[in-house]
Amino acid sequence: MFKTIIAVLSLLPVIVAAETLKIDDAWARATIPGTENGAAYATLENLKDTPVEITRISSDVSKVAEVHRHTMSGDVMKMEEVKSLSIAPGETIKFQPGGYHFMLFGLKSPLEAKESFSLTLHFQSGSKQTIQFLVKK
Repeated sequence: MFKTIIAVLSLLPVIVAAETLKIDDAWARATIPGTENGAAYATLENLKDTPVEITRISSDVSKVAEVHRHTMSGDVMKMEEVKSLSIAPGETIKFQPGGYHFMLFGLKSPLEAKESFSLTLHFQSGSKQTIQFLVKK
């Protein structure tokens, strides 16, 4: 029985690592005084040979965190929530102003330059990955 438990536990790091994304340039804008919402950006790269699906995000700095993107509807740019984001094997998605971004609604305190905070990606498999963001002016 003990050997079986050890064997199963030894597989856990492999399961968790299967959906870890390579994250680069994770940053957020400092918020304007009185603003209750913020945005964060990063580059996410799937180095694995299977798709990775982000089903939700969370952060301790806000009441609600969501993946959003900007889209054009005629001549009007709109922002919409992305309920699920699949990243194909080898694909890189750059979260940037005017495209995909992480929205932070109901900030518990302003995002101030040179501070940092974490945001967690939750995957369809039940695993998760935490990202550290640096706040810039």
